[in-house]
Amino acid sequence: MNQAFLVAVNDVLLSRKFSLTFVNMSHLASKKAEFLALLAQTNDIPLMLEIEKAEGCYLHDIEGKKYLDLISGIGVSSLGHGNKIIKQAIKDQVDQYMHVMVYGEFVQSPQVDYAKWLTDRLDQQLNSVYFTNSGTEATEGAMKLAKRCTGRYEIGSCINAYHGSSQGALSMAGGEWLKTGYRPLLPGTFQIAYNDFDAIERITEETAGFVVEPLQAEAGTIVPEPGYLQALRKKCDQTGTVLIFDEIQTGFGRTGSLFAHQGMGVIPDVLLLGKALGGGMPLGAFIASKEKMQVLVMTLFWGILPHLVVILFHALRAWLLVKNLKDFLFLIA
Repeated sequence: MNQAFLVAVNDVLLSRKFSLTFVNMSHLASKKAEFLALLAQTNDIPLMLEIEKAEGCYLHDIEGKKYLDLISGIGVSSLGHGNKIIKQAIKDQVDQYMHVMVYGEFVQSPQVDYAKWLTDRLDQQLNSVYFTNSGTEATEGAMKLAKRCTGRYEIGSCINAYHGSSQGALSMAGGEWLKTGYRPLLPGTFQIAYNDFDAIERITEETAGFVVEPLQAEAGTIVPEPGYLQALRKKCDQTGTVLIFDEIQTGFGRTGSLFAHQGMGVIPDVLLLGKALGGGMPLGAFIASKEKMQVLVMTLFWGILPHLVVILFHALRAWLLVKNLKDFLFLIA
């Protein structure tokens, strides 16, 4: 093995306070060593499990150890790892086509059918779906939508919220520890305390949109106080503010109903989805009324594409087949 590579790995291990006394030199050639040396790291204490395969609720490493996966890829693999129907659906779609054109130009049946599947299970005003590649992109799209619908620019959210890591979505995050290293972020944003009824008054006729998790997830599974979401709905109605529910983590049966807001008696103007939406494939969406979505249509007046993404639609075909798994989607009427 290249000596410079070994030195680089050695430096990485030492910088991470790993003792080379316990590292077999032959193991430096393993994928774990390459993982540390070649991939940009997201934290200084990764789990370092070298996964060989994943099935159902279990992960299997290269040493044959079996781990019960209680986080499902952080809410992504909601129907289990290696689901046979999902895998077959992806294979079938790949044989037909993958990417053929940027979003919104060609009629692609998997996209249309999945949009119908979703809107059939939502309130009638949530009848238009804009697919994205991730939940973060869905947040970005919803922020643009709120600004275009209202002609305003101010966006609010809650303290300790998490809506994604891109510059716009990160501006909505409620924890300063997430944002401090990336300022300046978007101007015209504010945060209020979740479940604080008095703080709702911060939403004014200058506010374009307010983004909130019906049930705060990253903050520690914080349940809304009785009447809190209703109070947010009322205030947004009074001020003409677009109310955006982030259900990227709470969606797809994680709270007892298909989407958390459906069990809380409040309907948002915009719904954000991601994670489990793609069944293991990268997929997000924001859903609103057709009337609101029309403001994102490119015209000669606006001149440029308001929101554009490139998506591999075989992820959609997978979910269209998954909808027939009654044993899994037993919550759906």
